[in-house]
Amino acid sequence: MDLVAPAAVERRKLRRELGRFDAVCLLMAAIVVLDTLGAVARGGAETITWLAIVSLLFFVPAGLAIAELGAAFPHEGGPYAWARQAFGRFAGSLVAICYWVEAAVWVGGSLAITAVAVVDELVVPLEGSRRIAFALAFVAAATLMAVVPLRTGRRIPAIGAAAQVGLLTFFTATVVAYAAREGVHGVAAGDVAPSWAVFVLVAPVLVYNFLGFELPSAASEEMRDPQRDVPAAIGRAGVLTFVLYCVPVLAIVLVMPAEEISGLTGFIDAISSVFTVYGSAAEPVGAAVGSAFVLVLLVNGMTWMAGSCRAQAAAGLDGVGPRFLGRISGRTGTPVRATVVAGAAAALTTCTAFAVAGNDNEKYFSAVLALSIALLALGNLAVFPALVRLRWSYPGVPRTFRVPGGAVGAWAVSGLATAWTALALVAVLWPGLGTPNPDAHLPEGFMGDRLGFVLVELVPLTVVAGVAALFARRGRKDERSSERALSRLFLRGEPRLASVAERAEVAVGAPPTGRGVERAVADRGQ
Repeated sequence: MDLVAPAAVERRKLRRELGRFDAVCLLMAAIVVLDTLGAVARGGAETITWLAIVSLLFFVPAGLAIAELGAAFPHEGGPYAWARQAFGRFAGSLVAICYWVEAAVWVGGSLAITAVAVVDELVVPLEGSRRIAFALAFVAAATLMAVVPLRTGRRIPAIGAAAQVGLLTFFTATVVAYAAREGVHGVAAGDVAPSWAVFVLVAPVLVYNFLGFELPSAASEEMRDPQRDVPAAIGRAGVLTFVLYCVPVLAIVLVMPAEEISGLTGFIDAISSVFTVYGSAAEPVGAAVGSAFVLVLLVNGMTWMAGSCRAQAAAGLDGVGPRFLGRISGRTGTPVRATVVAGAAAALTTCTAFAVAGNDNEKYFSAVLALSIALLALGNLAVFPALVRLRWSYPGVPRTFRVPGGAVGAWAVSGLATAWTALALVAVLWPGLGTPNPDAHLPEGFMGDRLGFVLVELVPLTVVAGVAALFARRGRKDERSSERALSRLFLRGEPRLASVAERAEVAVGAPPTGRGVERAVADRGQ
């Protein structure tokens, strides 16, 4: 009981501040991330075809699966709690650590270098030490924003969503004006015909970009009505995020030749190209847009830091991870320790990447983006299958939303989402999968060095899996200690206190085991 009670105390510090509108804004900030627009548009006009296919066969099933899981199991930690309940400690630990590490790698990696590139190209030149100084300041700002009390912090995604809509709307209008004056690249029917080579190039990034429906559920116990708000928010945000993502990708493809689109600066180059319509005002307009761009990137990073750190904090409270990471601040109601440690890891990622890649931004960007995709895909391999498992394990749990089609519908949705996630993981770890010349598809900065690229990705993944196994083993020991405490209470004739401890265990977010009490009852019966 001594192991469980502190977790219940920590959870009482959480504050129910988030409403449905807040959840919609969180989803927009989580899914519509601008740093990968160039990476997707590299496929040229054919990207539009694969965007439609992946949207239909992954985005929609993923949204349906998360809507049911979030409504039926509104536990703090979201994806961690679902994987933990469905498949046990290791699965839950793997999900939590993957999300937590991925957020640090992404914010300190591709997001920070994109912010550097935006400022350098559109606002003010950044050279030498100013580049890493700005990147570290960006990481610090995202970390601080993630620990702001929710009463104030919930407004940040709303501001980011407004900036996002305004930025993409202005960019689209500018593309229209540019097209009217300069024309655009024609797109023939053959240009959009699907091919395997472009598929393995853009599919991992598309799947990665469409992950994020689960993020608001990481703060389920901070939402006023998660059982109703999660499905409604997914339904409302889904259509909007799809449009906000598709329009700029289409605009980049129409403005930039495919061979000139860079994974890092594709969107930035498109902005620079079309803003020539403003003549002498192009520079100040570009600076204003660049500033808005950086704000959106900051909100993107803050959203993922806040959600992933809540998953790791929930794991810590459950004993499946360091307990000090599960501490909730009584002043802010947020997992400050987990967030600060993640921020430090993000800063370390930034420093390491700059030291290894130097001024080779493309190599830096491609390496950390690939690792981010791999981590998030690996974690979600235990999330989407949880839909079917939990339907079978907990059939009596009320579900305000169910995936249509009964068991067949659940299996189809779960299977599609899981299969696409697995494909994204394999394709990002082995660029050029299934193509005649796979080495030609290695990311920029790694041409001719497949071994180097594979090691950069596999070594961190192996370490993450090993740490998850260690955390899961520790959680097993803690659970046994808790069961022995419950047994002692029952054997001393204090079943009421044992029942209180069982209820506290439920508060941690995991289903009550009761095995210690069951053994005690059997012993007393003998």
